[in-house]
Amino acid sequence: MNAFFRPALLLAAALVFAGGAAAVASADVSGPIFKLQAGKVILLDFAAVGDALVAVGERGVVLRSVDGGKTWAGLQAPTTRALTSVAFLNDKIGVAVGHGGTILRTEDGGANWQAIELKEIGRDAVLGVTVLKSGRVVANGAFGMYLVSDDQGKTWRRETAISPEFDRHISRVVETGKSLMLVAETGVIARSKDQGQTWEQLKSPYEGSYFGIVETKAGALLAFGMRGNIYRSTDDGATWEQSPFASKATLNAGSVAADGRIVLAGNRGLVAVSEDDGKTFTLYKSPEGQSVSQARIVDATTLVYTGSQATGRLTIKSPSDAPAPGK
Repeated sequence: MNAFFRPALLLAAALVFAGGAAAVASADVSGPIFKLQAGKVILLDFAAVGDALVAVGERGVVLRSVDGGKTWAGLQAPTTRALTSVAFLNDKIGVAVGHGGTILRTEDGGANWQAIELKEIGRDAVLGVTVLKSGRVVANGAFGMYLVSDDQGKTWRRETAISPEFDRHISRVVETGKSLMLVAETGVIARSKDQGQTWEQLKSPYEGSYFGIVETKAGALLAFGMRGNIYRSTDDGATWEQSPFASKATLNAGSVAADGRIVLAGNRGLVAVSEDDGKTFTLYKSPEGQSVSQARIVDATTLVYTGSQATGRLTIKSPSDAPAPGK
């Protein structure tokens, strides 16, 4: 498979929509644990779960690391579809989503997974999953898909995002200190101030597709996507300014470390780290030079990433080595 991520694998598929009923859990059919051979599987997202890292990817592969990403053990989840996103409510309960209307749930930190059938979404791709502060779980995906679970991912219902006619692929939903924010293809940014009951589409400074949005530790918003475009807002999305960025690589995902450093993952091996609340970025490159789907800081000088070469680690500057904000 070629280097792609959000622009190709996650968003480009001819998928069939079908109506249906409520979600029903199937039997747990997680497969045996196996060793990962680097470069043999594409990983699309990973999350920190207590002292472990749990990654998901193509063909229903789930990997788990307990040594900061140095080594990984894998298992076959109860699907052969690509898994695009994973999130955890606590150290035990988590949800993974993916292509073909795939929703999975774990109650043991990612060691075993149970498939959740949701006929209402047919075989449309689920592209992201987010745990809200209330414990509610929301998932987003193709053709305006917006799903909500109030029982830790056991059952789901489909709700409207923006309007009943909205049919853009939703790339990411995040909860900020003030609102829920979503970004989508064709420059869509929307905000909800009532936990997703209603949405307001905001004026976007950009007409290209957004593939992610994060809230910084200081409360700013960073929306990013194709061709290295990053836009920053300090007023809850009312206005945006473009952040300078020394690359045209598409940006696929982002994370914010406990110390406030911001990490963006991109194509062509790009990993970008900001020490000044997203105003400027230091660029790093994975040694493989292949697309990076997600990256997270795991200690002061170590960053773990996933992508088309499976997994890797980069040494980065410690916070004390970085210039002060604005310098």
